Amino acid sequence: MQETELIQIWKTYQQKLDASLKMNKKCLQEIQLMKASSALNSVRRTRWTGIIFGILWLSFIGFLIYHSLSWSKLAFVVSALIHFIVSAYAIIVYIEHLILLNQFDNSNTIIEAQQKLVLLSTSNLRVLGILLLQLPVFSTWHMSAEWMHSSPETFWGIHVPVVFVQACLGWWAFRNLHYRNHEKKWFRWFVSKGEFATIKKATTILKEADLPTLS
Repeated sequence: MQETELIQIWKTYQQKLDASLKMNKKCLQEIQLMKASSALNSVRRTRWTGIIFGILWLSFIGFLIYHSLSWSKLAFVVSALIHFIVSAYAIIVYIEHLILLNQFDNSNTIIEAQQKLVLLSTSNLRVLGILLLQLPVFSTWHMSAEWMHSSPETFWGIHVPVVFVQACLGWWAFRNLHYRNHEKKWFRWFVSKGEFATIKKATTILKEADLPTLS
């Protein structure tokens, strides 16, 4: 057998081997994508639950606002309106999350799927920060001028400081729930719980299929 024939046989074998490895890699990626998608099912259920109950809750809050439109209930109306707007924003973001999860299922590559998970995790932090920003409204809704004048000690000495602390906590959460703090221990602990842990699990599954590209 001539040397050129041996070289040709080797090239043919190498091509078949490369094709087989690429096919195996593709199969592995598809399997890992399905496993990661399955791991995210709890996030999907949470989003659907949040949307359904959120719409019902908004209807209830809207009903209360409509029937409380008076100067005597100004604190309640303003507090409820802020809560209504923030809750509506959360529902919109939850819908975006479901769309993002659907795009995750339709991802053609591991990189695309990983990008979707990064967007989901970042958006999750953002909406959580905004939800916590409204903390004071849970204490301001029942404030009134009558209370301020009839019991100034409890109003200014207890209730106002509580509202101030809630406002500070909400602002702190809004400013600090960001991946720029990823090296801080409290942040690593925070994102190791709940949905963040689920998203991290899905990310880990995808990394198992993130193999080097064959030349």
